[in-house]
Amino acid sequence: MRTEGITVQLGQSLTDYHHIDPSQLLEAVGGDTGTVASLARTFADSAPAIFARLEQAAREGNAERSRHESHSLKGMSAMFQAQVLTMLLQQTEQAARNGQTPRPEELAQLQASFALVLDEIGRCARSLPQS
Repeated sequence: MRTEGITVQLGQSLTDYHHIDPSQLLEAVGGDTGTVASLARTFADSAPAIFARLEQAAREGNAERSRHESHSLKGMSAMFQAQVLTMLLQQTEQAARNGQTPRPEELAQLQASFALVLDEIGRCARSLPQS
């Protein structure tokens, strides 16, 4: 991958990613693949627990917790340009501000998108050099 005069190898082609785009994050950290790898590992380690709390909040009808957890995940997913997941989390956060939690079909969409993003971020973390 090439970013502002810096050529780096992400361990796999960027076309192998369909649900994330780590190139902007890599550019933002000056091409430091170790930093991107560290952020990817942090996402892979912490996002599943946050998502589980979001699912629980949705099942319990707890809009405030749903807002908080969707907001946290939204920022994390936006870092990796996970556009679909980020959009779904933005909608979830906005609905929660209005006292609503995700309906079952919306939760299913979130679950599917989160699983795809988590898989790709995990692959990204494993493909980059350790810092």
